[in-house]
Amino acid sequence: MSDTLRFIRTDSAMLPGGQKAHGKVRRDDPRMASRMIGLDAAPNPNLVRAILLGVADDRGVKLNGGRHGAADGPARFRDYFGRLPAPPEFSADSVLSAGDLMGAEHTGETHARLAEIIVVLRNRFPLARLVVIGGGHDHAYGEVLGLARWLAQTDAHARVAALNVDAHADVRPHTGEPHSGTPFRRLLLEPAARLDGASLIAWGLQRASNAAAHLHFLDGHGARTVFWDDLPDAERVAGAALTDALAGLAAGHAGLSLSIDLDAFPQSCAPGVSAPGVVGVAPGAVLRAAARLGGLPCVTQLGIYELNPRFDVDGATARLAARIAWSYLTGLA
Repeated sequence: MSDTLRFIRTDSAMLPGGQKAHGKVRRDDPRMASRMIGLDAAPNPNLVRAILLGVADDRGVKLNGGRHGAADGPARFRDYFGRLPAPPEFSADSVLSAGDLMGAEHTGETHARLAEIIVVLRNRFPLARLVVIGGGHDHAYGEVLGLARWLAQTDAHARVAALNVDAHADVRPHTGEPHSGTPFRRLLLEPAARLDGASLIAWGLQRASNAAAHLHFLDGHGARTVFWDDLPDAERVAGAALTDALAGLAAGHAGLSLSIDLDAFPQSCAPGVSAPGVVGVAPGAVLRAAARLGGLPCVTQLGIYELNPRFDVDGATARLAARIAWSYLTGLA
């Protein structure tokens, strides 16, 4: 195992059902749990089609005044993801459950480790699509930075794009440790991230959740903002608009990250988040766009953040997070 991967807590006992997951194959109805393998089981790079990487850390949420509990998000996500059906193209050991990155003493160090781990995993499993599950939304910084660094290995001029589905802009300034309100400010200001304003869309923002100064920051850097109350009412139409936005970003960029803070959805659909909202984007719109993300003409990855099981009613938010990831990995809405 790479020295970088020592920061991941990973073993087959973390898979849904533990070691029994591989034996619980329903011949007429196989589930994703029966297709999952851990890093400790020496996965075959030619077989792995998907990588699930958890970040079991919510220190950034706490620093930003949010509700504690998102550190438990990756484990709950895997449970519900494992219950979803496995399409025929997903054979045994085709889904790598890479484990959970544990938080370092300082958030900035955790973000740096995440970026390094993404590079290592992408190098080892180049055919796989990557899903990062948080944890706080501050980890979107490390996720996008990891994609940029991996692309830079082969193209010094490669640029990345990002679309952030979120009620909040997440461009707060910080004087101490970076937190869950800072990732996109850092990405825009730090050259290593290779993300400029024209390559960023903040989609689903709510005016009641953002300071004027933060919206001015996005506008000043040329980022595009799409507000929740300007979205089409029909889920299918909104999904088409989101898909078109992703396709527009994919053109001319080597890599594209779709970053989803689950507080973008209304509390009635996603109660288990760090900062719940009364209104929000329609889940069906995001599911339809996620299903088309992998077919775009550039390298893509998905980040899902702030799943907080402590406040999740009947697993609703975990189910939604798992379904979004499943749609991205399978291409099925």
